[in-house]
Amino acid sequence: MTRAGYDARMTPNIFPVLRYKDAPAAMEWLSGAFGFDTQASFANPDGTIAHAELRFGAGVIGISSDNGPSADNPWSTVRQGVYVCVADIDAHHDRALAGGAAIVKPLANTDYGSREYSARDLDGRLWGFGTYQMGAQPGEPNIFPELRCPSGPRAIAWLRDAFGFEPVIEVPGPEGTTAHAELRLGDSYVMLATADEGGGAWGDQDHAVSVHVDNPDALFTRATTAGAAVVLPLTTTHYGARHFWARDPEGFLWGLSTYRPGRA
Repeated sequence: MTRAGYDARMTPNIFPVLRYKDAPAAMEWLSGAFGFDTQASFANPDGTIAHAELRFGAGVIGISSDNGPSADNPWSTVRQGVYVCVADIDAHHDRALAGGAAIVKPLANTDYGSREYSARDLDGRLWGFGTYQMGAQPGEPNIFPELRCPSGPRAIAWLRDAFGFEPVIEVPGPEGTTAHAELRLGDSYVMLATADEGGGAWGDQDHAVSVHVDNPDALFTRATTAGAAVVLPLTTTHYGARHFWARDPEGFLWGLSTYRPGRA
């Protein structure tokens, strides 16, 4: 351990996945506004993006083009999901199936060397699990899916039992809601809360991408100059983090903060 909560042997293993109508433009924008670097990009014959990986520090996100729904690809029916790299994928699949996950893409070996499957959770969100490491390199995870759920406590219990997430922090809200929770699987975390927590910044979305940054003030200037739509101004929270929330040109929600889960 090199400092509280950080193991130098960590490698990110949870990755937000986003599908853009204009993925090449989104990749350029994310580079200019937030400082992402493209580490891999695979184009379709028509110039759209089949798969790309963008890195920010140790963290990686997956990007692809939204080319409309396809009956044989559940990922073509959503704009946003989560991919998780797990070592024992067969055991994880069996646990998810026994826990009531809706398996929408069967466990199989892929042509890119991964073994994986896709499933929906109890709220209908799409998750992919597999052995593909998304090009992640050793380093402290700094990109985290953040979710809003109809029932935070119910979602926490289900993700624990079906997908094997370990609840690390649970902050109760009023009347049995969840104000904030952090769940760990492998070296990475997801954060969630009951749907009404967070107010108007979320709109009708139940996914956001949270990114740990050391200097949100400088990034705020960079992002707003690039045209990011600010939904929560730059501020210091009551728990000591400095952050802002913004939407990118296609409306995806991003939280940029000095806060990093798992440090309480």
